Amino acid sequence: MFAKISHITPVSTAPPADDLTSVLVTKGIPCTRQRRLVWEYYLNVGKAATVAEAAADLQPAGVSQATVYRTIAIFAELGLLHRVQVRTGEACYTAALPGHRHPLVCCECRRVIEFAGDDDLSELQRRLELETGFMIYGHHLEVYGLCAQCVEKRSTSRWSGLLR
Repeated sequence: MFAKISHITPVSTAPPADDLTSVLVTKGIPCTRQRRLVWEYYLNVGKAATVAEAAADLQPAGVSQATVYRTIAIFAELGLLHRVQVRTGEACYTAALPGHRHPLVCCECRRVIEFAGDDDLSELQRRLELETGFMIYGHHLEVYGLCAQCVEKRSTSRWSGLLR
C-alpha cells in the first residue's frame, strides 16, 4: 500500500506522546502539528484503525487525508505503528508499545490488547532452525479472536445460537 521509505531506520520502542519530537528529529523528520495529531490519535483510539478512519476523524482538526496517509507510512516505517490485518481484509494500524510485544486483535470491534512477547517463541524458533536449517532472525505474531466484551455481547444476544 505504501512505498518503502529507504532512508528511515526503525526505532526500537515507541515513544510516549511527549517524546515523539525527539524521535522524529533524530531521524531528520520534522515533528509537525499534524504528525503529532496522527500519533496521538493512534495512541488514544483504543482499537486498530484504518487509514480512512484516521483521516475522517482527524479532518475536523485540519489534517488532510494525504497527510494522514504520508504520516502513517512514515510511522509504520519507523516502527511506531504496527499494521494488523482484520477479518474483513482491511489494513489497520495501532500504536506500537515499548518492548517485545504482540497484538491480540478482536475480529469484531478491532480492539487491540498487547501482550509481552519475551521468550515466547524462542524454543519454537530453535526447533525450527534445527529441523529446517533456517537461520531465524525474527518473527511476526498476531493473535485473532473475540475480546471479552464482544463475547459477552454475543452470549446475551437473542441470536447467540446462530452466531457461533
